[in-house]
Amino acid sequence: MGQRSKTERRFKIGWPTDDGVTAPDVDESAVVDVHFDIIGNTIPIDHGYTLFLELSRILPWIATEDLVGIHPIQGADTGHGEYILNRRTKIVVRVPSNRAEELLTLTGKTIHFGSNKVEIGKGKVKPLSLHTPLYAHCVTTGSTDEQTFASDVIKLLDEKKLTTRFICGRRQTISTAEGVVYGYSLMLHDLPIEHAILLQQTGIGSNRKLGCGIFIPHKSIAALT
Repeated sequence: MGQRSKTERRFKIGWPTDDGVTAPDVDESAVVDVHFDIIGNTIPIDHGYTLFLELSRILPWIATEDLVGIHPIQGADTGHGEYILNRRTKIVVRVPSNRAEELLTLTGKTIHFGSNKVEIGKGKVKPLSLHTPLYAHCVTTGSTDEQTFASDVIKLLDEKKLTTRFICGRRQTISTAEGVVYGYSLMLHDLPIEHAILLQQTGIGSNRKLGCGIFIPHKSIAALT
């Protein structure tokens, strides 16, 4: 694809207020994903908390930067609570664009998942997608049943003044510093592109640094089944 023109990099979001104030802008380049090659054998399926601790051990600002989101690592399920890693497996971290160069210093570092180690390879900065619908593997709101979770999602979207339809998927379990929490996979569709950009940049719900509330484009609802 060719380089996007400057006129394509800012979008209006929301609606005019009662006093006629212009809706704010969202800058599509403000947040990026950094994809790292990795070398390793297996990691736990429930790895979000350990991954966060290991990355913030190397780069402490990861723990305090609000917009940091650490994507769940994908792999082949062994059936014994672990993923097998392969050459296509990546560590992906979503960061403000002014942090991307600092994040790239992870290259060459080693992180540990118990007795298993993973070496972090070359990193590549990529822009957020301009495609919808959006999918998050897990969103946590503090609610454990689907009906209350759906009400939470409606409230969170309303607070951001975003318009979308959504479908809740599988219940998910993740480990945190406070213990086990529950969430659901979530598909958002019929999104205006400016809303999709904002949702990717900020996410919804809690535990963003543990892999929750991070949205990526998806082609169908099959991921929810």
